[in-house]
Amino acid sequence: MTPEQFHALRTEQGQELLSHLAAEAMEEGELLGVLERYRRQYPAELVNTAVDMTQLRRRGRAKFAAADTLWFTREGLEMASSETVARHTAGRFARVPRVLDLCCGIGGDALALAEAAEKVVAIDRDPLTLEMARANAKALHLEPQIDFVRADVTEFVAGGAMLLGPVAAIFIDPSRRESVAAARRPESYSPPLSWCLGLTGIAPRVGIKVSPALNYVTVLMNILAEVEIISLRGECKEAMLWLGDFRTCARRATLLPGGDSLTDAGPTSDALGAIGAWIYEPDGAVIRAHLVQRLAGECGLWRIDPEIAYLSGDREVASPFLRGYRVQEIIPWGLKRLNAALVARGIRQVTIKKRGFPLTPDQLRPKLKLTGKAKATLICTKAHGEHVVVLAE
Repeated sequence: MTPEQFHALRTEQGQELLSHLAAEAMEEGELLGVLERYRRQYPAELVNTAVDMTQLRRRGRAKFAAADTLWFTREGLEMASSETVARHTAGRFARVPRVLDLCCGIGGDALALAEAAEKVVAIDRDPLTLEMARANAKALHLEPQIDFVRADVTEFVAGGAMLLGPVAAIFIDPSRRESVAAARRPESYSPPLSWCLGLTGIAPRVGIKVSPALNYVTVLMNILAEVEIISLRGECKEAMLWLGDFRTCARRATLLPGGDSLTDAGPTSDALGAIGAWIYEPDGAVIRAHLVQRLAGECGLWRIDPEIAYLSGDREVASPFLRGYRVQEIIPWGLKRLNAALVARGIRQVTIKKRGFPLTPDQLRPKLKLTGKAKATLICTKAHGEHVVVLAE
């Protein structure tokens, strides 16, 4: 989308067209008919742009409660934090007098920051996304709390940031859009992560959004930072590096929407043992934050293998950081043995989970003999160096 196309959508004609399209089903098989019908009433280019925006708004509902009134680009929506995650992150900026939001994009984080801090200065070099960020702030009645600046953030920090007055805190979301692999290479960020880490030289509190896939153990070897891995409904969504006065611990796993948080401060356990009556799967944020042993110490559990993140115990444990399965049978890996157990138990429907196992669920499922009416979870993993399949419920 170009700035001109965006401006056309915001005209009276564009708003009227968007209002009509909001009521259309627009399933894949119906899209061509929708396009043809509205092209009889409106300019073709405007219809194409409006249909794209309507589809983006519908996808945006998964991230934003007010998505139907917001403005998106495909890339901007993909990279934006969900409203739940953004508000959690913005909580650290509560009552901060002035926050710089560097690389603000379409403004997803700026909107949350504006609800928490007293003033936000949102900077981005892309004219379209910056204009959308301004429009999104206006749609949510947050425009008075945010100043928008079009600039390259590295040039802005070098030459203009101090002209605004004291900067109490900085939030930055460096671009990781070039490729999936770039998310794991911090110097491929734009600006590079090394530059972002230097922002503590101009603000006492700095928060940097990074990929959860980042190897932060290596990257932060000589840097004092808090790493927070954030999970939303069981899926790792993002990671934050908290520097300066924002740092409260070394590692943290946070589960949303509940807000439960586990840090490296507390008992840990290196215990290894056989699979007991229960097997537990830690949340992905706990695993990415390297807090599995910390969780084991907290819950009185043990690991089943030094290389595997599953925990086990002989009693049921209730924790937001764990999903528990009652063990029915432990089968040393072998397809004949596994199928014999499935037939004997009359299992017809299985959920397959794997960690450290040679076959993927898609490779294993066609090989299984599923009969009867029962259901089971197959946990395909490694215990004490040997591959096993745990039948569990």
